[in-house]
Amino acid sequence: MRDEVTWAGHATVALRIGGVRVLADPLLTERVVHLRRRTPSPDPALAAADLVLVSHAHHDHLDRRSLRRVAAASPHAEIVTPFGTARLLRDLGWRAVHEVAPGEALDVAGVRLRVTEARHRGGRGRREDPGMGAVGYVVERAGRRVYLAGDTDLFDAMADLGNPDLAAVPIAGWWRTLGPGHLDAERAAEAVARIDPGRVLPIHWGTLAPGVSRRRPAWLDQPVADFAAALGRRGLQGRLLRLEPGRPAAW
Repeated sequence: MRDEVTWAGHATVALRIGGVRVLADPLLTERVVHLRRRTPSPDPALAAADLVLVSHAHHDHLDRRSLRRVAAASPHAEIVTPFGTARLLRDLGWRAVHEVAPGEALDVAGVRLRVTEARHRGGRGRREDPGMGAVGYVVERAGRRVYLAGDTDLFDAMADLGNPDLAAVPIAGWWRTLGPGHLDAERAAEAVARIDPGRVLPIHWGTLAPGVSRRRPAWLDQPVADFAAALGRRGLQGRLLRLEPGRPAAW
């Protein structure tokens, strides 16, 4: 069975690596807080997973409705979540919850998992809780390695991630501007230069926007064009793996 990756929109990545199904930051709903999905609805089959990874507690990454759906579809799956956030999962049907911090490594659901730092506030809601962290993950299985950044700004240790075969890197957000703790297209290209992956999958763009209209704002698509251009200026254009939401690709 070949290794595949599916980008389901925003930060949701479904990964098949060595026969293990990994689902990162599942957001499978049409709306989250004040944001509306502007891409096709995710395939319900994505809720079938062996391992679920949560990068931090913001509503667009730790969506309780989506995680309840995944728990029901995958009763034997294990979930890994940053320190201080396990309590948010207690009533969602999860049996095997691992709370982790940057620098930890563990063997779970048949993969080797390294927990990385993330330069991003990890709290939930308007009041950021310093007791909640944000992390990224390096997933290793059968000699292959994938970096799942979640949401982060640049950090020095990106150069120490081991040249993964694939890196899922955020390039934008859900509005025209970004606050601290995010990568825009230019800084995301710098992250790729530091990480040096075989392929890079741009995430965290083109999916969510505020408002009630179903129309797709033109600005949603600009980040990926800017990212491709920024990669080109660094001679990295051949690394780009651009996916439309819901379409799997071998890697």
